[in-house]
Amino acid sequence: MRKTKNIRLIAALLIILLVVLGVSGCSSSISSSDNSERYGVNITEKKVVNVKDIYTNPNEYLNQTIRLEGEIVRECGSGCWFFLEDKTGTIYVDINPSGLSIPPKVGKKVVVEGVPENKNGRISIVGKGVEF
Repeated sequence: MRKTKNIRLIAALLIILLVVLGVSGCSSSISSSDNSERYGVNITEKKVVNVKDIYTNPNEYLNQTIRLEGEIVRECGSGCWFFLEDKTGTIYVDINPSGLSIPPKVGKKVVVEGVPENKNGRISIVGKGVEF
């Protein structure tokens, strides 16, 4: 009898734990009142930089926080990176270093705040904040 109670208690605790983990999720998402979704930091940069300018003048933007706007054209299955395309080009955005992941959003408009970096001659963005 006592063993059955212990098993039920453990099962109940596991269910509660799973519910809590399911509600909290694995990324930091905050929805605002205007039905947009936000992941990571609040986007504070106002001036939009286009992809072509980053590739043309990388030293002007490297290691500085910038804002990009465009569309997600390809995305990691677990949501840890994506390619952002604006009217001037496409760039890789890695949000994993910031501890972020997003749900599937290919084809959706996106705003990203992040820092361009040059890794072995490849320019990419380390995304700190993402909004849809």
